[in-house]
Amino acid sequence: MKISKVWGVIFLIGGMVAVEAVPGFAQVDPLRRCLLCHGKAGFKEVLEGGKERPLYIDVEDFRGSAHGNMVCTICHTDVRTIPHLSRPRRIHCLQCHYEGNVVGAPVERKPEKYKESVHGKALEKGDPRAPDCRDCHTSHSVRQASDSASTVNKRHVPETCGRCHLSVFTAYSQSVHGTALSKGILESAACSDCHREHDLLPKDDPRSSLYPQNVANTCATCHQNETLMRKLGIPVKQVQAFKESFHGVAIEFGFLKVANCVSCHGYHDILPQSDIRSSIHPTNLAKTCGKCHPRVTAMVARGKIHVLPTEPSSGIVYWVSQFFKWFTILVLLGLFLHILLDLFGRFRAHRTT
Repeated sequence: MKISKVWGVIFLIGGMVAVEAVPGFAQVDPLRRCLLCHGKAGFKEVLEGGKERPLYIDVEDFRGSAHGNMVCTICHTDVRTIPHLSRPRRIHCLQCHYEGNVVGAPVERKPEKYKESVHGKALEKGDPRAPDCRDCHTSHSVRQASDSASTVNKRHVPETCGRCHLSVFTAYSQSVHGTALSKGILESAACSDCHREHDLLPKDDPRSSLYPQNVANTCATCHQNETLMRKLGIPVKQVQAFKESFHGVAIEFGFLKVANCVSCHGYHDILPQSDIRSSIHPTNLAKTCGKCHPRVTAMVARGKIHVLPTEPSSGIVYWVSQFFKWFTILVLLGLFLHILLDLFGRFRAHRTT
């Protein structure tokens, strides 16, 4: 008996050594143990009031995710025993995804900014509707944004945001940006292109991409890209023309109540000028301008919008600009000539005395 016990211990130790020698087994085994329960379809938790919380994890979906080579306890660090003696605490992705982390978690998109965002602040105040990382990226099927199956892939971003912002998603889907994206034109703006991703701030915050002084630059990210605009057949001068206009100059000097891009074009429901529903359709232009200029008439639709004084296509604006440019140059030349002649006359008078 004693000899058999000794051999039993030897075989046990040998088995442990063999297991450790198998590449990756130390990681796979804990995952397999978790899946004894969580890998069963229909596994769930019944909460108070009869509400059910799914606890099933599709192992193939998980293995194909960005975390597929990890084990559960890397995130669920408080899980020590199986079955759990207590309910695992709520985890947050920022426990790994922070600047300077030692585990190699990517931080290019500045996930730490989430804490300062409208979503992060709402969650901090206890708002149960406030989304955290998992609401956008999912929990166990997190994928790279470049992956077409990812919930944060550009094709799917509007749908992901639309789970909470349904009315906005409906309006966006019919807009020029939404229809273009649905056709596979990935250069078209999605939610994160204007609102940003993790550092989504309220529009009255000067750091926000939607702060009145920043709106034109937000739109310029695409609309001042000559290569992109040429590809899509869209004029590129609008942003520059706006910045040089009365509205653009006024905003630059801090008068935030004057019109910016979204004041005229709209926010999520931007439509082409040819669409009768568009806020910049000729039949709607008086109403759009009338929001700030109550006495404006339909004549405003006859004028040119987004004109650059340096371009002949701007019509009378161009000629007025040219007149004042050359008039100013001639006046200055005349002034300098007068000063030179005066100095010359004084010099001659001084020599004769």
